[in-house]
Amino acid sequence: MYNILIGTVNKVSFKKIIIGGGIVERMYAFTAGSGNYGFDFGQEGVSGYFMVTAVLIPESVLNSAEDKTEEIWKRYFHGEGMESSSEAENHRRQYQILQDLMEVDFRIFSVVVDKKILYGDSGFMHKESFFDFVNNLVHRELRYAFGKLAICADEAGQDEYMKSFCEYIRIHEDIPDLFGEKEFYLEGGRNKVLLQLADFIGGTLSFVYETDKQTEVQGYLKLLDRKMIRIEQYPKDISGYVSEKGAVSGEYNLEITKICQRHIRDFLEKYKNTTDEDRLNQIIVLKYLSFRFLNSNTGKYIPTRELISNLKYRTGKNISMQYFRTRIIAKLRDEGVIIASSPKGYKIPSGKEELYDFINHGTNIIMPMLARLKKCRDNISLGTGGKLDLFDNTEYKTLKQFFDL
Repeated sequence: MYNILIGTVNKVSFKKIIIGGGIVERMYAFTAGSGNYGFDFGQEGVSGYFMVTAVLIPESVLNSAEDKTEEIWKRYFHGEGMESSSEAENHRRQYQILQDLMEVDFRIFSVVVDKKILYGDSGFMHKESFFDFVNNLVHRELRYAFGKLAICADEAGQDEYMKSFCEYIRIHEDIPDLFGEKEFYLEGGRNKVLLQLADFIGGTLSFVYETDKQTEVQGYLKLLDRKMIRIEQYPKDISGYVSEKGAVSGEYNLEITKICQRHIRDFLEKYKNTTDEDRLNQIIVLKYLSFRFLNSNTGKYIPTRELISNLKYRTGKNISMQYFRTRIIAKLRDEGVIIASSPKGYKIPSGKEELYDFINHGTNIIMPMLARLKKCRDNISLGTGGKLDLFDNTEYKTLKQFFDL
């Protein structure tokens, strides 16, 4: 069950909820929109993208995150609003602010809608339909990702979209639990510093997508990458997105990439309504691998510790290396998802060399094991004068055929 809060939060008391024998901490998502509605892209001020960004902070560090953010806020803005738009032409100052904000304990999740790709679909030429589309995306992704979630948004401001988002959350609120606690509720906000943080981060991301000033963009991306959980882009266009972002490695092969991404999409579609914990964890890891593939270098392996750390942040639970390898990576591969691995970690393949990495890595494990099985069989067969062949049992028929061949 998910707990949703709309509004700002002030110095909350630390509270954890026990679910299924494990402790799940409430996650707070401070949410802000950037960009605007409209498809007349030749008109000044009409954005090419519409974005909703959530700054994610666990409840246990909420107070300290608020204090550190407020300190930075006062240092640079002297009590005025923290808006990235006010820093758009002062990139050195904006970069310094971002550097200081890296000291705050938060993560970033963002939904990015490319309006130019949506253009032409008559259903989105109406503002209400467009807002409903975005609301559904953000609501689904956030609820799907966290076991206990508080969404904090400024519905008292002038942002038309955020008002519609708050209303959408209300409509989809949960029923109070057995103890009478309302899991969707509105708390009037007085301290908006963390919403200002969300607005600043969202505005910076918006600048990254909208501008062609690559020098500043790369600097911002390098900093934000340290805090990023995922950017979910809609509509999805894998090959075009990779090429446009300039993340292509020297070994990039479009055909192999399309094959791998097709299997990823099939898996995500097959299990989009799952409630199984293992499947949910597999989806989290797979989406993170896909995000890193699209937003970093396509040839970069993601260290196992980074994948496990991201999973822990999302679920609030510690998992073992054995669980990660056998219940997540192995099960994804059993479903046909192609994941390359090497001593450097895991990745979505983008070329032949990475597929060979996977084969070589597997061969280094499998071949010694097969050699030990063969030696055991041969020694027993020799010692019994050929009377006992360990592979004669029905369950070892495939092994017998392999070795006999």
